Amino acid sequence: MRTRYLYGLSWLVAVLAVSNTAHAQSTDFFSRDSFRIDAFVCPFKGDIDYEPGEIECGLLQVPENRENPDSRFIELHFVKLNATWDDDAEGEDEDDTGLAPGKRDDPVIYLSGGPGSHATYYVNRFKDHRIRKHRDMYILEQRGVGYSHDFCPNYSSRKPEKFDVGTFSEQQQASLAAADDCVINAIAAGVDVKGYNTIENARDVHAFRRALGIDEWNVWGISYGTILGQAYVREDPEGIRAIVLDSVVPLNARGDTLFWRLINWYDRDLRKLQELCQADAACAKRYPDLPGRLRQAARSIIDDPIVVDVKDTELYPSGQATVFADIVAFLPFVFLYEQTNYPGLPGMIYAWADAVERRDETLFRALAQAGTDSGDLSQGMYNAIFCLDGYRDALVNSAAADRAEFPILAAAIGSAEFDQKFAQRCRDLGLPSREAAQYAPVSTDIPALIVAGDMDPVTPPPLAKAILPGFANGTYVEFPYAGHGPLRSVDCGGDLLNKFYDDPAAEPDLACVDEMEAPEFFVPLYTTSAAPSLLLISVEDKKRLAVPIAWGGISIVISLIAFIVLSVAPIGRRIDKRRPVSVDGARWVTWLAATFATAAAATIGGAIAATVESSELLALLGLVPWAWYGTVFGLLGGLLGIAAIVLTIRARLGRSIPIGTLLGFLLTGVAALSLSSFLLYLDLGPF
Repeated sequence: MRTRYLYGLSWLVAVLAVSNTAHAQSTDFFSRDSFRIDAFVCPFKGDIDYEPGEIECGLLQVPENRENPDSRFIELHFVKLNATWDDDAEGEDEDDTGLAPGKRDDPVIYLSGGPGSHATYYVNRFKDHRIRKHRDMYILEQRGVGYSHDFCPNYSSRKPEKFDVGTFSEQQQASLAAADDCVINAIAAGVDVKGYNTIENARDVHAFRRALGIDEWNVWGISYGTILGQAYVREDPEGIRAIVLDSVVPLNARGDTLFWRLINWYDRDLRKLQELCQADAACAKRYPDLPGRLRQAARSIIDDPIVVDVKDTELYPSGQATVFADIVAFLPFVFLYEQTNYPGLPGMIYAWADAVERRDETLFRALAQAGTDSGDLSQGMYNAIFCLDGYRDALVNSAAADRAEFPILAAAIGSAEFDQKFAQRCRDLGLPSREAAQYAPVSTDIPALIVAGDMDPVTPPPLAKAILPGFANGTYVEFPYAGHGPLRSVDCGGDLLNKFYDDPAAEPDLACVDEMEAPEFFVPLYTTSAAPSLLLISVEDKKRLAVPIAWGGISIVISLIAFIVLSVAPIGRRIDKRRPVSVDGARWVTWLAATFATAAAATIGGAIAATVESSELLALLGLVPWAWYGTVFGLLGGLLGIAAIVLTIRARLGRSIPIGTLLGFLLTGVAALSLSSFLLYLDLGPF
C-alpha cells in the first residue's frame, strides 16, 4: 500500500510540475516591459581610455520582477563596444587571420560572470579583444549589479567591527550577518529581492534584444554567464544565431553534488600543476611537492591564525588583522584562473608557504590593508542568485563531500554548520530555491561551442562535458594548459569566435587550440620582500615613499649619466686629439662602477616588468629568476664604487686633477655605492 501511495504521489508531483511549467511558458512575462532605452554617459568615462564613438552606454527599463504584476521598474546599464574595423585602413586582409575583411552585421551579446561582476571590469578586459575587429559587442550589466540597481552597494564596508574577529567561526558568523543586513535593508527600501535570479536575468537579455530591434544575435557567455546562457537558450531560442559557452557550469548544477565540489576541482588542478612541474627537471628538483607544501602551510594556521598589528583602524577597529586558513589555502586558487600566472606558480606556492610558516609580518600587514577592494562584485546579487537558484542548498552536500575527502584544504571553506545556516538563511529571508523544472538541462539544435580550460580550477572540463549531450549541434573545445575563460585570455580567442560566428554550421576552425603550449616555469623564483615592504609604506604612510624613491632614483640617474659620459668621452678626446688626465686607473674603475650600477637598474627593472606582465600578484613574493643577475650587478657596482672613490682620492693626493673630473668620479662612485645599498635595503641582494 505504501509503495502504491508513493508512486501515486510522485505521479501527481510530476503532473503538477509539468502543468506549472506549461503555465509559465504560456504566460507573457513581457506584457509590462516598456523596451525603453535611453542613452547614458558611460559611468567609467575618465577611468577607461577611449574615444567618442568607440564605446557607448545606455539604460534599459525593465520590471523588477515580471512574476509580480505590482513590481516596480528598474533600469539596467549596458555597454556597446563598437567594432574596430576601419574600411579605409590599409593592410587589412584575410591573410593574417583567415577571416574575410569587413565589419559583420550580427553583433555579440556577452553574458558576464560572477554572478555579480561589474561591466566596467569587462570593458577593460575586452576593449582590445580581437572579437571587436569584426563585430559590435554588447555587455548588459545584470540586474542587481553595479550601475544596474545594486541593492547593497555598501555590502563590504558596512559594520567593519563585525569582521574584526579572532576566529574563523566568528568570521563566518559575520558573513551571515552581512547577508542578513543586505536583504533586510533592501526589502525595507522597497526592493523585491525575489526578482534577482537567473530566470529573470535571461528574460532581461530577451527584452534587451527586442528593445534594440535585433532579430538574431550571437551569444557568448563565460562562467556564471554560461548558466545564464543556458537559461537564455530556453527563453529566447529564436533570437540566437549561435552560442559559445566558455567555462561552463550546468544549468542544473544544484541537482548534482559533483558540480559544486570546489575543493575537488582545486585539488585536481594542483595535481595537474605538479605533473607539469615534474616533467621539468629543474622544477621537479626545486619544487618537489606543490600540493603537499600548500597543505603543510594551511595546516600550520588552521588552529593558530596569523595576527598582525595594523594602523588602519577604520578597517580594523581593534588595530589588529587576523589571517585565517581560507586566505592561505586559496591564494594559489586565484592564480590558477589565468594561465599567464602558471610559469611562476610553483615558486609562488613555495614562497607563500614559507611566508606563512615564518608569519611574515610585513607581507601580511601589507596584504591586510591593501587587499580589501571588492568593488568589482555586487555581493547582494551574488547571494540572491545562490539562494534563489538553489546553489546554497547544493553546497551543503558538495562541501560535506569535499570535507570528507580533503580535510586540510576544505577547512578553508568553512564548517558544515555554516553551510546549513546559510541555506536556511535563504529561506528565512524570503529567498527559497525556485522550481527545479526551470533549471532542467537544455536541449537545443542551436550551433554551439562548449569550451573549457584544461586547468580551470572552478569550472573544469567535466562540467562542460556534462551539458554537451543537450546541444545537438555543439562542438566541445578544450584548451590545454589554460585556466578560466580561455577565449577571453588566449590571444587568438577572438579570431576563433569570429570564424565560428561567420559560419556556425561549418566545422569549427580550432587551430587556436593547437597554439597552446606548456608553461615554462620560473625556476628558481627569485624571492624578495621588496614589494611587500614598499606596499606597506604606501598603504600606511605614502609620504614615506619619498625617501626610497629619491634614494633609488637619484642613484640610478647619476649612474646612468656617468655611464653615458664616460662611454662617450674617449670618442670626444680622440676627435679633439686630447690626452686624458692620468688618474692611475680611477677612470676605468669609475666607468665599471657606473656600468654595473646601470646594468643592475636595467636588469631588475626589466625583471619587475616581466614578472608583473606574467602576474601582478606574483611580484609580492618574488621575481623572474634572472632578476638575480641584476642583484649581482648591483653588488659589484657598489664594490667598484668604493674602489672608484679610493682610487680617485689616491690619485688626487698624488697630482692635480681638474675639479670637474674629481667631482664626477667621486659622485659616480658614491651613486654606485648608494644604489647597491638601496638594493640591499630592499632585500634585492644576491644572497
